[in-house]
Amino acid sequence: MSRRRDPEWRDRAAAGLLVDCLDQLDLPGPALVMQDPLPHVETALRETGRDVTVFDRRAFGGRDAAPWPPPGPYALATLRLPRGKEELSMSLSAAVSVLRPDGTILLYGAKDEGIQPAMDLVAEVCSGTETIAVGARCRVLRGDGVRAGPRAGGSLEDWKAILTLDYSDLPPAWASYPGVFSHGRLDEGTRLLLDSLPPFPPGARILDYGCGTGVVGYVARARGGELLLEMLDVDAVALEAARENVPASRLHLLDGLPPKEHGPFDAILSNPPFHRGKAEDPQMIVSLIQRAPALLDPEGMLVFVAQRRLALVEALQKHFRDVDILAEDSTFRVWKGLKPRKERRR
Repeated sequence: MSRRRDPEWRDRAAAGLLVDCLDQLDLPGPALVMQDPLPHVETALRETGRDVTVFDRRAFGGRDAAPWPPPGPYALATLRLPRGKEELSMSLSAAVSVLRPDGTILLYGAKDEGIQPAMDLVAEVCSGTETIAVGARCRVLRGDGVRAGPRAGGSLEDWKAILTLDYSDLPPAWASYPGVFSHGRLDEGTRLLLDSLPPFPPGARILDYGCGTGVVGYVARARGGELLLEMLDVDAVALEAARENVPASRLHLLDGLPPKEHGPFDAILSNPPFHRGKAEDPQMIVSLIQRAPALLDPEGMLVFVAQRRLALVEALQKHFRDVDILAEDSTFRVWKGLKPRKERRR
């Protein structure tokens, strides 16, 4: 399979490069494996006899997730390179908060993810830095001797940003954190979705799928009165923001839709996830279309925004009796699937 069609190649290559050099490193003591969707690094560290703790902020594949790592102290923290610079700074701060003063950070990622310039951020929290491995279009960076940098060694609360998003139905103060979807702004796909949301009657049960900081759920409730609002995201940090922004909503930390026993919902609203790391994965949207009917009321609807270039009409017509385009622009399209086709029991 080519790299373009393989969304996990960066994860495998970066983890493999780190595993290959572990035997050359004299790093005794307990280890913290941070934010790696694959088990290779954890397994290799356990095979050395170390006490290993795993921390993920995202519940990919049903993994346990939390907004901040468990307390240490640890001698070593390995960190799979996050997508954004701000999230990397926060992740390094989280590592420092649970490492011993003489601890080591190993940061690993692909060159096209920005691993090389990430050395500057490692240097902000470690007194000594070096590149210890290069290969397979990836690098492993090492930082030793943690020190206090900007907000280093703090807590998640230190990284909370209170923002003003440019939309009339949103409040002037909105909580967000580095690494959540569209941190610091209202992305254009979500804006188009908000502009075309249908009204919902009081008491309607709504699921905001891939809720992020809670923008879609907040606006639906603001326009629809006493909705029974549930919010779902794979990112534990995003749900911390949603908890503050949209109180009195039920939160779900899950990778994908909940089991059908959680239904029925009158509507599922979404700006659905489209990436796994840096790679696009349109199958995530197709899966939403396929699985949503089992969670919906017979008269329920799925309303979501997606890239206009994606061919989704066939999947929608297969799983919903009525399919409509509520809005579109040069980049995005808002779809509505109404009256789900339920699978017949055999």
